[in-house]
Amino acid sequence: MYLEEINLKFIEPCTTGGSKIKIRADLSRDICEIFPYLNSNIKSAMYNKKGQTITFKVEQKVVTFFAKEVAITKLLNETDAYEMMDYVKGIVNEVYEDKDNIKPSDEMKKLPSPIEIYKNLPKLNCKACGEMTCMAFASKLLSGEKSIKACRPLYQDSNIDKLEKLEVSILLLGYEI
Repeated sequence: MYLEEINLKFIEPCTTGGSKIKIRADLSRDICEIFPYLNSNIKSAMYNKKGQTITFKVEQKVVTFFAKEVAITKLLNETDAYEMMDYVKGIVNEVYEDKDNIKPSDEMKKLPSPIEIYKNLPKLNCKACGEMTCMAFASKLLSGEKSIKACRPLYQDSNIDKLEKLEVSILLLGYEI
């Protein structure tokens, strides 16, 4: 077995509120060598070779692998967390066992544009984030220069749907929330 264990480090509430949780867990080994195989095998994967992350969705959950860690968001409860850790461990081990039949890919799939990010912002140009416009903030968010947390209006109840969409995009880019 390639990946022996995934050990839970912490559980926190998701930033979008509600009853969802997010976790961070340690992997029993560095799995960077199979990221290109995971990238080929998981169609929704976003592989960031430079950042050494690979992120993908499983239903509504977002999974991000780092070299020796995994972060999973939008989990229902602790039981769901343990089930997802087992599930992603299975994915890693299956891909590793079948890697001779998988053509590895370093391709980074198309990133969302600043316009796509902007569409999910409140569009208030309030400058609370430190930028003159929401479009400028969208560009900085996309490049990783700004955190989604800088947009305070995004965390109002009326914008929760937008926040959830942006969080998925940010996580798929390999950035932390």
